[in-house]
Order: sequence, then C-alpha cells, then structure tokens
Amino acid sequence: MTENLKISVITVSYNQGRFIEENIISVLNQKYENFEHIIIDACSKDNTLDILKKYDHLIWSSEPDKGQSDGLNKGFRKATGDIIVWLNSDDTMCDGAFIALNKFFTENPDKYVVTGNQVFINTNSEVTHTIKAEAFTYNRLLNTRYCSVMQNSTVFRKSVLDKVGLLDETLHYTMDLDLFIRIAKEYTSYTIDKDIARFRVWEDSKTSTSRIKFYKNMLILKRKHKAQLFSTGNVWLLWQFVKYPIKRLIKNG
Repeated sequence: MTENLKISVITVSYNQGRFIEENIISVLNQKYENFEHIIIDACSKDNTLDILKKYDHLIWSSEPDKGQSDGLNKGFRKATGDIIVWLNSDDTMCDGAFIALNKFFTENPDKYVVTGNQVFINTNSEVTHTIKAEAFTYNRLLNTRYCSVMQNSTVFRKSVLDKVGLLDETLHYTMDLDLFIRIAKEYTSYTIDKDIARFRVWEDSKTSTSRIKFYKNMLILKRKHKAQLFSTGNVWLLWQFVKYPIKRLIKNG
C-alpha cells in the first residue's frame, strides 16, 4: 500500500477575496486526506477574512508583514508536512495533483524536487495554454535566458528548506528564483507529465505589473550568486531593460 505523505500547502494573501475561495476549494478537491493548508494573510481589507473563516480546516493568520517573502517564510516555518506546495492566492491546484505528487515521492525516496506541467488561466479561470514540465539546473537558472521555474508546479520535500534555508526577504520579485537557484545547487530536479497547478495571468497580478522591478532584482540576484559576466542570460537581461520601456511607450501612444 502506498504511503500517504503529509502535504503542506503554503499560500500568502493580501486583498485576494476575488480568487482565494477558488484556491481553497481546489485544494479540498484533491480528495487527499493527509494535508494542511496554511494561509498567511497580510491584513486584507476586502472580503478575504470572511472567506477564510468559512473553512475550519485552514491554518491561517492575518497580521502585518514585511512583504510576500516574509509571509511565505512564516508559512514555511508553520509547515509540518513532508512535502511543500507553494500556491499563490490567485492560483489553483489541478485535479489529482496531490495523488500524483505523493506517488512520485513515495516511489522515489532518493529524489527531493519535482516539477509538473503548468496550466495558464485568465481572470475568468479559462485555460489559455499549458507548459510542459522542464527540469532545471543551477547554471541554467543563473546564466541563461531560461531564468525561471514554474514555481507553483514545482514541489519539494520539506527537508530541502532545512538544508538550503528560507526565502531571502530582501528580494521582493525574484525570491522564488533565488530559492530555486540554491535548491539546484544542492539537488537534481525531476519532472512528471502531470498537470499540477494553474497559474493565473491577469491585469493586476504581480507578474503583469512589476517587470522592471523584477529585472532590477535579477541584477541583484546575479551579483549575489556570482553569475558569469558574459552569458546569454546577461545579454537577455540587458535586452529586457531596452525592450520593455520601448514597448510601453508604443502601447501608450
């Protein structure tokens, strides 16, 4: 009989009443008993708290924090599971994800990090496209243009955090990339051909509104990890600083 490892889902929230219930329900719909869903809220002013109070199974708090990284670290510290799922408040889990993840980790006790397929959705939760899972390496993340990880579809054992540490709270836009660079330095990543999570792209999401700040954080990150000076990743990053302002000027007429 397959062991049911405990899965800890970590979600941070601020004024996400529009989407948070869909997030919660997608976790409940996994039909997997051995899990906990930890939600760290940063004193939302909308209807988020009313929604959280409806669900007795949640482990949640609402208090001021120093940003998303601080909130996530609070959640990681509270986690008691074997497996960590980092699920943003406007994202959702795909059906059967927990069962697939449990199968992978129980059948592969020597493997610590896995990425599944990521489904992209819009404001109305309509699927726009799906990206197949890709493994990542330290060099690829730090020195090539492929400098991202499908964060909500990448899952790891809690012991990984014990070894590499928590999020760098000085980074507000690339804290996930920084974490996965540190993970890739210590562990081999693997993939499964299974839709794990849905990533929502909408007009007010952090991904959509903070590109230049993200690129500036990328520079800090590269210096922190002593990235190669002459690399395809740096050429790509330089081009983003040139291209993105021009695109905005054209768009705004």
